Amino acid sequence: MNAITGFSAFAMSGGQVAEVLSREGEDCLVLQDGREEAARRAFSCLVEPEPGDVVLVAQGAASPYILAVLERRGTAAMRLALPDGATVAADGGRLNLSAETLVMQAATTQVATQTLGVAATQTEARLGRVSAIAEAIETIATRIIGRFRRSYRFVEEGEHLRARDIDQRASGHMTLKGDTTTLQAGLVVKIDGAQIHMG
Repeated sequence: MNAITGFSAFAMSGGQVAEVLSREGEDCLVLQDGREEAARRAFSCLVEPEPGDVVLVAQGAASPYILAVLERRGTAAMRLALPDGATVAADGGRLNLSAETLVMQAATTQVATQTLGVAATQTEARLGRVSAIAEAIETIATRIIGRFRRSYRFVEEGEHLRARDIDQRASGHMTLKGDTTTLQAGLVVKIDGAQIHMG
């Protein structure tokens, strides 16, 4: 039993089976009972018809409407065409998206949530400009490596660094300056240079 004979009950109840010949936007040209006629995709038909599709067409309105795509004979991927302002909602429940590869593409993306959890084995991000405003940031990592052309950091109050070993090197000039500077070591303080100026 093919798609056309399988949906003969729909044809008897006011819907007829047709084949899409071409599509331009919401308007399609369908072949029905050996004749060609124009039909529009119904508001509730989310699957966008493609040429070669077998569709269910409703008659009796001002113009025929494609109610559903019954079969796709070609290799075109399914495309869900939603109107502007469409919402996918699971009020009070859970909404899951599952796929081997998930691709999101938009000119502008906004995410608003009270709690955000992200778990990934590997993350790669290519960003043009990033602005972040946060009340508190805590980072726990085994290793952090950063490579920058320029780096600026402005701290209004105190900054504290605690480490077992600290190694700071500058290929050019290095300046340490403060109203009060304290250099203290438990064992040895060593200053080595071709010239040493004190005072």
